[in-house]
Amino acid sequence: MNEAFNLKVKVKPVLPLLIHSGVYEGPCRVGDEKTLNPEFERLQAMRSFERFCEEVRSRLTEDGELLDPAVIEWGEDWVIPEENMAKLDEDSVNVDLYLIANAGLPQYPSVEIARRYRKPVVKLGQIESVDISAYLRSHGMEGYAFIDLDEFNRFVRLYKVKKSLMNTRILVVDDGKIPSVGVVSSVWDLEDVKLRFGIDYKRIPANEVFDEMDRVIRDEAEQKKAEEITNRLIRNADKVHMKKEYIRQSVNFYLAAKNLMLKYRCNAFVIPCFELCVARIPAEKKVTFCLAHSLLKDEGYPSVCEGDISVLLAMTMLMYLSRKSAFMGNSYMVDKERNIIAIHHDVPGLKMKGLDSGDLPYEIRNFTMGGWGATIRYDFSRDRGEIVTLARFDPTATKLLVARGELVGCGGFDKVGCSLRAEIKVRDARDLFHKEMDFGHHLAMVYGDYVDDLRYLGELVGFEVVEA
Repeated sequence: MNEAFNLKVKVKPVLPLLIHSGVYEGPCRVGDEKTLNPEFERLQAMRSFERFCEEVRSRLTEDGELLDPAVIEWGEDWVIPEENMAKLDEDSVNVDLYLIANAGLPQYPSVEIARRYRKPVVKLGQIESVDISAYLRSHGMEGYAFIDLDEFNRFVRLYKVKKSLMNTRILVVDDGKIPSVGVVSSVWDLEDVKLRFGIDYKRIPANEVFDEMDRVIRDEAEQKKAEEITNRLIRNADKVHMKKEYIRQSVNFYLAAKNLMLKYRCNAFVIPCFELCVARIPAEKKVTFCLAHSLLKDEGYPSVCEGDISVLLAMTMLMYLSRKSAFMGNSYMVDKERNIIAIHHDVPGLKMKGLDSGDLPYEIRNFTMGGWGATIRYDFSRDRGEIVTLARFDPTATKLLVARGELVGCGGFDKVGCSLRAEIKVRDARDLFHKEMDFGHHLAMVYGDYVDDLRYLGELVGFEVVEA
């Protein structure tokens, strides 16, 4: 399983405790001798902080992890002693965000925490929370204000996706140039993506993958794994329409791709099709890449066809949001009057209903007329009426096209070639097509409605969401 799914957002609760110098009233302070006593103030604040931490701990989403709380004291000189600020140094590297507890005048300490550690600062409640966030945002730092823990938990869930993106590294197989000839609308500036999204990459030549495939075929231990995977796929399939030896050859390619991902510490995969097809390497080795894409996605590794990094980025976000395997393919209109489009490629997943769920029913069919090139076939008509989310980045990776739709049918299930399609009713097929002019032709698809989450994620990560 891709470890990016198992990351936690590490939350550090902080009480910025203002301790007054004595008992007095004034325009900012009202009370009696008992309540204005500095020691009483400290005691009450600590009790309140303990209750706050306990409530957060008991209600925090499973995507978050609460770190040890910290208290920093400061006084009426409005200076935070260094020994108090230094209390936050010990685990600052592990902190993803600081959660500020209720206290008198928490704004200044919150700003200093953000300046010192360059981490997001979050405050629940009103008044001071927006004061803090407005200052931080106007100074290029991250500040967030939430009404309650429900809002905070949604933020943590989506911030986890952002953190997962920053822990994503793509293995890019290419023939020396980006974009590929088959998808010129693909993202071309990977350094810019790395800078803005934190997504790293490693480029390797195609011959390295096929050399690894040859090694897998020669290696006894690797062949034992290939045989086990092949047997499992055949055993669990409703029907198999091709020879076992050709299925195993596609499994060999999957193992080669996964080995190189492990070697280069990658957890996403993209490979071109047209460039390698004309080189006749797939024909020589009797392999297509379809099965590898399906198997990788079912393990949580985003994986796409035709060297298309635009759809890979969208797929990655959809998979991290949904914890489901994704489908992808060419998008085109089937019935413009009824607003039905198709997503068309032979790369469904068996875990499209959830990475932790059981396999979907499937058949195995050859891609080529020659009988080789294993592909998974899933009948999308089983899911008529289910909602799906579609997405794709534009070539600059600054805009994300999103659409929600309803599955209405399936096509190409029993045909050879790149033929499998999910048929989807969208709000306005013409509008989707016209907006695709700025984005390109592959769309990623996951089950469920994640449009609102993608819009929120755009605010967190920094891209515009265009809805069709």
